[in-house]
Amino acid sequence: MKGEHSENISENKKEGLKYIASAVYKLIKEENGCTYSYICDNIPLPNRRTLHRRIYDVLNVMKAVNLIDSKNKKYFLINSQESINRKREELNKLQDMKTVFEFIVKKNSKVKNDNEDKLFLPFMIIKTEPKAAITCDTNEERSFFTFKSSEKIELVEDLDVLKELYLNENKIQIKKKNTIDAESLFGPYFF
Repeated sequence: MKGEHSENISENKKEGLKYIASAVYKLIKEENGCTYSYICDNIPLPNRRTLHRRIYDVLNVMKAVNLIDSKNKKYFLINSQESINRKREELNKLQDMKTVFEFIVKKNSKVKNDNEDKLFLPFMIIKTEPKAAITCDTNEERSFFTFKSSEKIELVEDLDVLKELYLNENKIQIKKKNTIDAESLFGPYFF
């Protein structure tokens, strides 16, 4: 009696979406890409009537979570390590933004009167040679800006500047190739 029950459970597990999803994933990985009909032909399921619908559901879910992609009716795996690294970078940038925005709110709340300088967002800094002539044009709403310079210019976004201010104020030393030396931007008098 107990043996029949366990066989029944294992047969039911082979019809579940978890089993189908892992079978589809393994098949696509082994074949380095395959068609929908090839997947349906190579996954054994007792109930052939629901097989096509379930495999279609699994493929759509895998596509939605960026595990697979399709091109010319062929499904293939997306380089998951590259996707993970990209998402990690996005997460780090969002965490940096959160830290910096909390810092700016705290810093601005310490300012007692309006005569002291507050930092307002958004802003940007234009970095160029001291001898450069810069022309800035804007529309009436100040929603569009055009910069022209006689020398090469570099635009520094507010997040980068605020990040450097935060690091400098908290005496955090981080050596990254993308960080900006805030003192070289503003001079030592700014801090």
